[in-house]
Amino acid sequence: MKLNFLIPLPIIILFTFHTAIGERITIEIKDKVILPEKQITLGDIACVSCNDPSLSERVSDILIGNTPWPGNVRKIERDTINARLMDEGINLSDITYGSTTSSLISVESITISGEYILKKAKEYLQSKLFQPEREIIIESDRPPRDKLLPANEGTIRLAASQIDATKDRGNVQLIVHIFVNDKQYLKIPVFFNIRVYEDIVTSNRKIDRNDILSMDTLTIKRMETTKLAGLTFNNAEDLIGKRVIRPILPNTPITAEIVDNPPAIKKGDFIKIFVQAGNLHVVTKGIAKEDGYLGKIIRIKNIDSNKELYGRVEDSASVKVVF
Repeated sequence: MKLNFLIPLPIIILFTFHTAIGERITIEIKDKVILPEKQITLGDIACVSCNDPSLSERVSDILIGNTPWPGNVRKIERDTINARLMDEGINLSDITYGSTTSSLISVESITISGEYILKKAKEYLQSKLFQPEREIIIESDRPPRDKLLPANEGTIRLAASQIDATKDRGNVQLIVHIFVNDKQYLKIPVFFNIRVYEDIVTSNRKIDRNDILSMDTLTIKRMETTKLAGLTFNNAEDLIGKRVIRPILPNTPITAEIVDNPPAIKKGDFIKIFVQAGNLHVVTKGIAKEDGYLGKIIRIKNIDSNKELYGRVEDSASVKVVF
């Protein structure tokens, strides 16, 4: 009989002990919360109350997760909170919730406008491409969107770089880097069209193929050179004496691809032929059978012997026979 009486006694004692120390915890979830960028605690998104201050503080400090990126919203629901409470050994039967079932969390942020990003990229291009002898116009029809950064996170700095650093006209792409406390936070592509205007040498009248350029055929004009292929000239004197290799219309930019140096000797010119063999030096008359440039080998004809030879062009009137 005594044994039957003692068996349920521990159960009665344990039940009485749990009831004595049990504390009701009330959690009132906040509908919307704006936080600095951080780890979220339950106390950030809810009002926690309990008769035991230390227990209330412990529950308030339970980690729920991380804040969203600036410009985004994170929704925390009761199920998530319950899971965190159970991880911390809190009995859910001791929890009483208010009427709100979830909390929408956003982050304190500051806005970097797309216009400001565009301005910084344009300033970079202007400083990089500036040359006093030419004019550049930088156009953009695709400004980037405004960007949100965490508020009160420290020093914000913008720096630009160019994808193809050698390109100075036409369509170019830049990357604007946004640093927070010298740590890169965002990379933003920015696109520009660069138009270039320069004072260049142009034709002032029609010039025929094989004509030799002179001062009266050339002039200096400011023209857009954005889409010009080839090297242009800004000094007419650099072109004097050069030959054009195709017809040129008036007001056409003169580029390196449409001119060359005229031959020193033309086909049919009378020339001096120099022959050297050992101690023998002979000078005779001849005729050029083809155009010849300085230092180049051409075919020539000896007038006295009527024989064709090959010689190197020495100047505008002399050819040295090559054996």
